[in-house]
Amino acid sequence: MNPIPHGSDRKRQLANRNHTLYDVAIVGTGPSGSLLAHALATAGWAVLLLEKKQLPRYKTCGGGLTQRALKLIPFDIQGVIEDQAHTTRLRVNYQTAFTQTRHLPAVHLVMRDRLDHFLAQQAVAAGADLRDQTRFLSLSGQPGKLTLQTTDGSFKARVIVGADGAHSRVSRALNLPIHYRVMPALEAELTVPTATHNHFAGSIHFDFGVIAGGYAWLFPKKDHLSAGILARCRPATQLKPCFLGYLENNGLSRETNIRSMRLHPIPCRPHRRNRYADSRGLIVGDGTGLVDPVTGEGIYYALKSAHIAALALKRHLKDRQPLALYNRMLKREIEPEVLRADILARILYGCPTISNHMLRRYGDKIGAKHMAVYLGDTTYQALYTYVLSLRGFADLLRPHHKRGRGA
Repeated sequence: MNPIPHGSDRKRQLANRNHTLYDVAIVGTGPSGSLLAHALATAGWAVLLLEKKQLPRYKTCGGGLTQRALKLIPFDIQGVIEDQAHTTRLRVNYQTAFTQTRHLPAVHLVMRDRLDHFLAQQAVAAGADLRDQTRFLSLSGQPGKLTLQTTDGSFKARVIVGADGAHSRVSRALNLPIHYRVMPALEAELTVPTATHNHFAGSIHFDFGVIAGGYAWLFPKKDHLSAGILARCRPATQLKPCFLGYLENNGLSRETNIRSMRLHPIPCRPHRRNRYADSRGLIVGDGTGLVDPVTGEGIYYALKSAHIAALALKRHLKDRQPLALYNRMLKREIEPEVLRADILARILYGCPTISNHMLRRYGDKIGAKHMAVYLGDTTYQALYTYVLSLRGFADLLRPHHKRGRGA
Protein backbone atom coordinates (compact mmCIF):
# COMPACT_ATOMS: atom_id res chain seq x y z
CA MET A 1 0.00 0.00 0.00
CA ASN A 2 1.42 3.38 -0.97
CA PRO A 3 2.48 5.78 1.79
CA ILE A 4 0.12 8.65 2.58
CA PRO A 5 1.20 12.01 1.19
CA HIS A 6 1.57 14.65 3.87
CA GLY A 7 1.08 17.77 1.74
CA SER A 8 3.70 20.08 0.32
CA ASP A 9 6.66 21.33 2.34
CA ARG A 10 5.33 24.85 1.84
CA LYS A 11 2.02 23.92 3.47
CA ARG A 12 3.83 22.37 6.43
CA GLN A 13 6.01 25.48 6.83
CA LEU A 14 2.98 27.75 6.76
CA ALA A 15 1.19 25.66 9.37
CA ASN A 16 4.18 25.64 11.70
CA ARG A 17 5.35 29.25 11.24
CA ASN A 18 2.17 31.20 10.69
CA HIS A 19 -0.32 28.93 12.47
CA THR A 20 -2.59 28.49 9.45
CA LEU A 21 -6.21 28.47 10.57
CA TYR A 22 -7.97 25.24 9.76
CA ASP A 23 -11.74 25.09 9.73
CA VAL A 24 -11.75 21.73 11.55
CA ALA A 25 -9.00 19.80 13.31
CA ILE A 26 -9.79 16.09 13.74
CA VAL A 27 -7.83 14.00 16.23
CA GLY A 28 -7.75 10.31 15.28
CA THR A 29 -7.76 8.42 11.98
CA GLY A 30 -10.18 5.62 12.77
CA PRO A 31 -13.25 5.16 10.55
CA SER A 32 -15.13 8.09 12.10
CA GLY A 33 -12.24 10.57 11.94
CA SER A 34 -11.13 9.77 8.40
CA LEU A 35 -14.66 9.56 6.97
CA LEU A 36 -15.52 12.91 8.56
CA ALA A 37 -12.30 14.43 7.20
CA HIS A 38 -13.17 13.13 3.74
CA ALA A 39 -16.70 14.57 3.87
CA LEU A 40 -15.57 18.02 5.03
CA ALA A 41 -12.59 18.24 2.69
CA THR A 42 -14.77 17.18 -0.24
CA ALA A 43 -17.10 20.07 0.63
CA GLY A 44 -14.17 22.49 0.46
CA TRP A 45 -13.37 23.05 4.14
CA ALA A 46 -9.77 23.18 5.40
CA VAL A 47 -9.27 20.03 7.48
CA LEU A 48 -6.35 18.98 9.68
CA LEU A 49 -6.23 15.26 10.49
CA LEU A 50 -3.97 14.21 13.37
CA GLU A 51 -2.83 10.67 14.24
CA LYS A 52 -0.52 9.88 17.15
CA LYS A 53 0.98 6.78 15.51
CA GLN A 54 2.58 6.17 12.15
CA LEU A 55 0.16 4.90 9.53
CA PRO A 56 -0.65 2.16 8.86
CA ARG A 57 -0.89 1.13 12.52
CA TYR A 58 -2.29 -2.06 14.03
CA LYS A 59 -5.68 -1.76 15.70
CA THR A 60 -7.16 -4.44 17.93
CA CYS A 61 -10.49 -5.29 16.29
CA GLY A 62 -12.37 -8.30 14.96
CA GLY A 63 -12.70 -6.40 11.70
CA GLY A 64 -16.29 -7.30 10.87
CA LEU A 65 -17.77 -4.69 8.54
CA THR A 66 -21.51 -5.26 8.46
CA GLN A 67 -23.65 -4.62 5.44
CA ARG A 68 -25.33 -1.64 7.13
CA ALA A 69 -21.88 -0.17 7.88
CA LEU A 70 -20.66 -0.70 4.32
CA LYS A 71 -23.59 1.37 3.03
CA LEU A 72 -22.22 4.42 4.91
CA ILE A 73 -18.88 4.43 3.06
CA PRO A 74 -19.22 6.56 -0.10
CA PHE A 75 -16.43 4.89 -2.08
CA ASP A 76 -15.32 1.40 -3.05
CA ILE A 77 -13.22 -0.42 -0.42
CA GLN A 78 -12.97 -3.74 -2.25
CA GLY A 79 -9.18 -3.50 -2.22
CA VAL A 80 -8.96 -3.84 1.58
CA ILE A 81 -11.57 -6.57 2.08
CA GLU A 82 -9.82 -9.74 3.30
CA ASP A 83 -12.76 -12.15 3.12
CA GLN A 84 -16.54 -12.13 2.81
CA ALA A 85 -18.82 -14.01 5.17
CA HIS A 86 -21.59 -15.60 3.16
CA THR A 87 -22.30 -17.98 6.06
CA THR A 88 -23.09 -16.90 9.62
CA ARG A 89 -23.11 -19.51 12.36
CA LEU A 90 -24.27 -19.14 15.96
CA ARG A 91 -23.31 -21.90 18.37
CA VAL A 92 -24.15 -22.65 22.01
CA ASN A 93 -21.70 -24.90 23.84
CA TYR A 94 -20.20 -25.70 20.42
CA GLN A 95 -23.52 -26.97 19.05
CA THR A 96 -24.99 -25.08 16.09
CA ALA A 97 -28.17 -23.19 17.00
CA PHE A 98 -28.41 -21.05 13.86
CA THR A 99 -26.75 -20.96 10.47
CA GLN A 100 -27.58 -18.83 7.47
CA THR A 101 -25.91 -18.78 4.06
CA ARG A 102 -26.59 -15.88 1.73
CA HIS A 103 -25.70 -15.21 -1.88
CA LEU A 104 -24.55 -11.72 -0.90
CA PRO A 105 -22.21 -11.51 2.12
CA ALA A 106 -23.69 -10.25 5.38
CA VAL A 107 -20.31 -9.23 6.80
CA HIS A 108 -17.08 -8.16 5.11
CA LEU A 109 -13.85 -8.95 6.94
CA VAL A 110 -11.06 -6.38 7.10
CA MET A 111 -7.86 -5.68 8.97
CA ARG A 112 -8.20 -2.35 10.71
CA ASP A 113 -4.68 -1.18 9.86
CA ARG A 114 -5.44 -1.52 6.14
CA LEU A 115 -8.99 -0.16 6.36
CA ASP A 116 -8.04 2.87 8.47
CA HIS A 117 -5.03 3.59 6.28
CA PHE A 118 -7.20 3.44 3.16
CA LEU A 119 -9.85 5.75 4.64
CA ALA A 120 -7.16 8.24 5.64
CA GLN A 121 -5.81 8.13 2.09
CA GLN A 122 -9.25 9.05 0.76
CA ALA A 123 -9.39 12.01 3.14
CA VAL A 124 -5.98 13.20 1.94
CA ALA A 125 -7.00 12.76 -1.70
CA ALA A 126 -10.04 14.96 -0.96
CA GLY A 127 -7.77 17.70 0.39
CA ALA A 128 -7.31 17.02 4.12
CA ASP A 129 -3.89 17.75 5.65
CA LEU A 130 -2.75 14.59 7.46
CA ARG A 131 -0.10 14.60 10.20
CA ASP A 132 0.62 11.15 11.56
CA GLN A 133 3.11 10.57 14.40
CA THR A 134 1.60 13.71 15.91
CA ARG A 135 0.05 13.39 19.36
CA PHE A 136 -2.58 15.87 20.56
CA LEU A 137 -1.53 17.32 23.91
CA SER A 138 -3.81 20.17 24.93
CA LEU A 139 -6.37 22.72 23.82
CA SER A 140 -6.71 26.43 24.50
CA GLY A 141 -8.54 29.42 23.10
CA GLN A 142 -12.09 30.54 22.54
CA PRO A 143 -14.76 29.06 20.24
CA GLY A 144 -13.74 29.70 16.64
CA LYS A 145 -10.16 30.54 17.66
CA LEU A 146 -8.65 27.38 19.09
CA THR A 147 -5.01 26.44 19.51
CA LEU A 148 -4.02 22.79 19.58
CA GLN A 149 -0.70 21.88 21.18
CA THR A 150 0.81 18.73 19.70
CA THR A 151 4.15 16.93 19.63
CA ASP A 152 4.69 18.56 16.21
CA GLY A 153 4.01 22.12 17.32
CA SER A 154 0.82 24.16 17.56
CA PHE A 155 -2.07 24.43 15.11
CA LYS A 156 -5.03 26.77 14.95
CA ALA A 157 -8.57 25.70 14.11
CA ARG A 158 -12.11 26.97 14.36
CA VAL A 159 -13.45 23.62 15.64
CA ILE A 160 -11.88 20.50 17.12
CA VAL A 161 -13.25 16.96 16.74
CA GLY A 162 -12.26 14.07 18.98
CA ALA A 163 -12.13 10.81 17.03
CA ASP A 164 -9.52 9.40 19.37
CA GLY A 165 -11.41 6.40 20.76
CA ALA A 166 -12.44 5.32 24.24
CA HIS A 167 -11.09 7.54 27.03
CA SER A 168 -10.77 10.37 24.49
CA ARG A 169 -8.17 13.01 25.34
CA VAL A 170 -10.15 15.55 23.29
CA SER A 171 -13.27 14.82 25.32
CA ARG A 172 -11.37 15.69 28.49
CA ALA A 173 -9.96 18.84 26.90
CA LEU A 174 -13.50 19.93 26.03
CA ASN A 175 -14.74 19.06 29.54
CA LEU A 176 -17.52 16.98 28.06
CA PRO A 177 -19.14 14.69 30.65
CA ILE A 178 -19.24 11.49 28.58
CA HIS A 179 -19.76 8.48 30.82
CA TYR A 180 -20.18 4.83 29.91
CA ARG A 181 -19.29 1.40 31.18
CA VAL A 182 -16.57 -0.71 29.62
CA MET A 183 -16.60 -4.40 28.79
CA PRO A 184 -13.19 -6.06 28.35
CA ALA A 185 -12.38 -7.93 25.15
CA LEU A 186 -9.40 -10.06 24.18
CA GLU A 187 -8.56 -10.41 20.48
CA ALA A 188 -5.84 -12.39 18.70
CA GLU A 189 -4.54 -12.97 15.19
CA LEU A 190 -3.93 -16.66 14.48
CA THR A 191 -1.68 -18.19 11.86
CA VAL A 192 -3.10 -21.61 11.00
CA PRO A 193 -2.45 -24.35 8.42
CA THR A 194 -3.97 -23.76 4.98
CA ALA A 195 -6.50 -26.57 5.41
CA THR A 196 -7.72 -25.06 8.70
CA HIS A 197 -7.96 -21.61 7.18
CA ASN A 198 -9.93 -22.95 4.22
CA HIS A 199 -12.34 -24.65 6.63
CA PHE A 200 -13.28 -21.29 8.21
CA ALA A 201 -13.04 -19.13 5.07
CA GLY A 202 -16.26 -17.47 3.96
CA SER A 203 -17.97 -17.85 7.33
CA ILE A 204 -18.11 -16.21 10.74
CA HIS A 205 -18.77 -17.95 14.05
CA PHE A 206 -20.39 -16.54 17.20
CA ASP A 207 -20.07 -18.88 20.19
CA PHE A 208 -22.06 -18.64 23.42
CA GLY A 209 -21.41 -20.77 26.48
CA VAL A 210 -17.66 -20.15 26.26
CA ILE A 211 -17.72 -17.54 29.03
CA ALA A 212 -20.60 -16.52 31.27
CA GLY A 213 -22.13 -13.20 30.25
CA GLY A 214 -20.30 -12.96 26.94
CA TYR A 215 -19.37 -14.71 23.72
CA ALA A 216 -16.39 -15.70 21.56
CA TRP A 217 -15.90 -15.35 17.82
CA LEU A 218 -13.87 -16.59 14.86
CA PHE A 219 -13.49 -14.42 11.75
CA PRO A 220 -11.45 -15.40 8.67
CA LYS A 221 -9.00 -12.98 7.09
CA LYS A 222 -6.97 -13.28 3.89
CA ASP A 223 -4.18 -15.47 5.27
CA HIS A 224 -5.07 -16.03 8.94
CA LEU A 225 -7.93 -16.06 11.46
CA SER A 226 -9.02 -13.37 13.90
CA ALA A 227 -10.51 -14.69 17.11
CA GLY A 228 -11.65 -13.09 20.32
CA ILE A 229 -13.78 -13.15 23.44
CA LEU A 230 -15.64 -10.54 25.48
CA ALA A 231 -17.76 -10.48 28.61
CA ARG A 232 -19.91 -7.68 30.01
CA CYS A 233 -19.66 -8.56 33.68
CA ARG A 234 -16.44 -10.57 34.07
CA PRO A 235 -12.93 -9.45 35.11
CA ALA A 236 -10.45 -9.16 32.27
CA THR A 237 -8.30 -11.82 33.98
CA GLN A 238 -10.94 -14.46 33.18
CA LEU A 239 -10.77 -13.86 29.44
CA LYS A 240 -7.45 -15.48 28.58
CA PRO A 241 -8.06 -18.96 30.09
CA CYS A 242 -11.54 -19.08 28.55
CA PHE A 243 -10.13 -17.93 25.21
CA LEU A 244 -7.39 -20.58 25.18
CA GLY A 245 -10.02 -23.19 26.01
CA TYR A 246 -12.08 -21.89 23.10
CA LEU A 247 -9.18 -22.38 20.71
CA GLU A 248 -8.64 -25.89 22.08
CA ASN A 249 -12.29 -26.81 21.51
CA ASN A 250 -12.05 -25.60 17.92
CA GLY A 251 -8.93 -27.67 17.28
CA LEU A 252 -6.78 -24.55 16.96
CA SER A 253 -4.27 -24.96 19.76
CA ARG A 254 -1.57 -27.38 18.60
CA GLU A 255 -0.87 -26.02 15.14
CA THR A 256 -1.82 -22.43 15.82
CA ASN A 257 0.65 -19.56 16.04
CA ILE A 258 -0.81 -16.69 18.06
CA ARG A 259 1.02 -13.78 16.45
CA SER A 260 -0.68 -11.12 18.56
CA MET A 261 -3.03 -11.09 21.52
CA ARG A 262 -4.30 -7.85 22.99
CA LEU A 263 -6.81 -6.76 25.61
CA HIS A 264 -8.89 -3.70 24.86
CA PRO A 265 -11.91 -1.92 26.38
CA ILE A 266 -15.22 -1.71 24.52
CA PRO A 267 -17.59 1.08 25.62
CA CYS A 268 -21.16 0.15 26.48
CA ARG A 269 -24.21 1.57 28.23
CA PRO A 270 -23.67 5.34 27.69
CA HIS A 271 -25.31 7.61 30.23
CA ARG A 272 -28.44 9.43 29.10
CA ARG A 273 -27.04 12.74 30.38
CA ASN A 274 -23.97 12.58 28.14
CA ARG A 275 -23.19 15.63 26.02
CA TYR A 276 -21.25 15.05 22.83
CA ALA A 277 -20.57 18.66 21.81
CA ASP A 278 -19.92 22.11 23.17
CA SER A 279 -19.17 25.46 21.54
CA ARG A 280 -15.57 24.45 20.73
CA GLY A 281 -15.95 20.97 19.32
CA LEU A 282 -17.54 17.54 19.38
CA ILE A 283 -16.80 13.83 19.77
CA VAL A 284 -17.38 11.03 17.24
CA GLY A 285 -16.79 7.28 17.21
CA ASP A 286 -15.96 5.13 20.23
CA GLY A 287 -15.35 8.19 22.40
CA THR A 288 -19.11 8.73 22.54
CA GLY A 289 -19.62 5.27 24.08
CA LEU A 290 -22.14 4.57 21.32
CA VAL A 291 -21.07 1.04 20.41
CA ASP A 292 -23.23 -2.03 19.75
CA PRO A 293 -23.67 -3.41 23.31
CA VAL A 294 -24.79 -6.82 22.04
CA THR A 295 -21.72 -7.67 19.97
CA GLY A 296 -19.24 -4.91 20.79
CA GLU A 297 -19.12 -3.86 17.11
CA GLY A 298 -18.35 -0.17 16.81
CA ILE A 299 -17.58 0.58 13.17
CA TYR A 300 -21.21 1.13 12.14
CA TYR A 301 -21.95 3.69 14.85
CA ALA A 302 -18.56 5.33 14.26
CA LEU A 303 -19.42 5.86 10.60
CA LYS A 304 -22.96 6.95 11.48
CA SER A 305 -21.69 9.54 13.96
CA ALA A 306 -19.29 10.85 11.28
CA HIS A 307 -22.19 11.39 8.86
CA ILE A 308 -24.14 13.27 11.51
CA ALA A 309 -21.08 15.31 12.53
CA ALA A 310 -20.41 16.26 8.90
CA LEU A 311 -23.92 17.66 8.54
CA ALA A 312 -23.76 19.55 11.84
CA LEU A 313 -20.29 20.98 11.12
CA LYS A 314 -21.24 22.18 7.65
CA ARG A 315 -24.22 24.01 9.10
CA HIS A 316 -22.03 25.46 11.85
CA LEU A 317 -19.25 26.62 9.53
CA LYS A 318 -21.55 27.99 6.81
CA ASP A 319 -24.62 29.19 8.68
CA ARG A 320 -23.19 29.60 12.20
CA GLN A 321 -25.63 27.13 13.68
CA PRO A 322 -24.48 26.08 17.18
CA LEU A 323 -22.59 22.81 17.57
CA ALA A 324 -25.24 21.76 20.08
CA LEU A 325 -27.15 20.72 16.95
CA TYR A 326 -24.84 17.69 16.75
CA ASN A 327 -25.68 16.71 20.30
CA ARG A 328 -29.41 16.83 19.56
CA MET A 329 -29.01 14.87 16.33
CA LEU A 330 -26.90 12.16 17.96
CA LYS A 331 -29.38 11.77 20.80
CA ARG A 332 -32.21 11.48 18.31
CA GLU A 333 -30.61 9.23 15.69
CA ILE A 334 -28.16 6.94 17.54
CA GLU A 335 -28.47 7.08 21.32
CA PRO A 336 -32.02 5.61 21.57
CA GLU A 337 -30.96 2.74 19.29
CA VAL A 338 -27.94 1.92 21.45
CA LEU A 339 -29.89 2.18 24.71
CA ARG A 340 -32.56 -0.21 23.41
CA ALA A 341 -29.83 -2.58 22.27
CA ASP A 342 -28.31 -2.37 25.74
CA ILE A 343 -31.54 -3.64 27.28
CA LEU A 344 -31.48 -6.57 24.85
CA ALA A 345 -27.83 -7.18 25.80
CA ARG A 346 -28.73 -7.26 29.49
CA ILE A 347 -31.43 -9.84 28.75
CA LEU A 348 -28.97 -11.90 26.69
CA TYR A 349 -26.00 -11.75 29.07
CA GLY A 350 -27.67 -11.14 32.43
CA CYS A 351 -28.67 -14.77 33.04
CA PRO A 352 -26.53 -17.00 30.80
CA THR A 353 -28.23 -20.23 31.86
CA ILE A 354 -31.63 -19.06 30.66
CA SER A 355 -30.42 -17.16 27.60
CA ASN A 356 -28.24 -20.04 26.39
CA HIS A 357 -31.23 -22.37 26.73
CA MET A 358 -33.32 -19.95 24.68
CA LEU A 359 -30.57 -19.71 22.05
CA ARG A 360 -30.36 -23.49 21.79
CA ARG A 361 -34.12 -23.86 21.43
CA TYR A 362 -34.95 -20.78 19.34
CA GLY A 363 -31.58 -19.90 17.83
CA ASP A 364 -32.90 -19.97 14.28
CA LYS A 365 -35.49 -17.26 15.00
CA ILE A 366 -33.24 -15.17 17.26
CA GLY A 367 -30.32 -15.40 14.84
CA ALA A 368 -32.43 -14.39 11.85
CA LYS A 369 -33.79 -11.34 13.69
CA HIS A 370 -30.33 -10.19 14.68
CA MET A 371 -28.95 -10.72 11.19
CA ALA A 372 -31.72 -8.46 9.90
CA VAL A 373 -30.25 -5.69 12.07
CA TYR A 374 -26.76 -6.21 10.64
CA LEU A 375 -28.13 -6.22 7.10
CA GLY A 376 -29.86 -2.90 7.76
CA ASP A 377 -33.32 -4.40 7.21
CA THR A 378 -34.47 -3.50 10.72
CA THR A 379 -33.22 -1.68 13.83
CA TYR A 380 -32.55 -2.54 17.44
CA GLN A 381 -35.45 -0.28 18.40
CA ALA A 382 -37.81 -2.31 16.23
CA LEU A 383 -36.31 -5.55 17.53
CA TYR A 384 -36.71 -4.35 21.13
CA THR A 385 -40.37 -3.54 20.55
CA TYR A 386 -40.91 -6.92 18.90
CA VAL A 387 -39.13 -8.96 21.60
CA LEU A 388 -41.13 -7.38 24.41
CA SER A 389 -44.48 -7.65 22.60
CA LEU A 390 -47.10 -10.38 22.87
CA ARG A 391 -46.63 -11.07 19.18
CA GLY A 392 -42.91 -11.62 19.61
CA PHE A 393 -43.47 -13.94 22.56
CA ALA A 394 -46.09 -15.91 20.62
CA ASP A 395 -43.80 -16.18 17.56
CA LEU A 396 -40.98 -17.44 19.74
CA LEU A 397 -43.07 -20.20 21.25
CA ARG A 398 -44.81 -21.22 18.04
CA PRO A 399 -43.80 -24.72 16.90
CA HIS A 400 -41.25 -24.57 14.12
CA HIS A 401 -39.08 -26.74 11.93
CA LYS A 402 -35.37 -26.10 12.08
CA ARG A 403 -34.10 -25.78 8.54
CA GLY A 404 -30.88 -24.73 6.88
CA ARG A 405 -28.74 -25.60 9.87
CA GLY A 406 -25.35 -27.21 9.58
CA ALA A 407 -22.85 -28.72 11.94
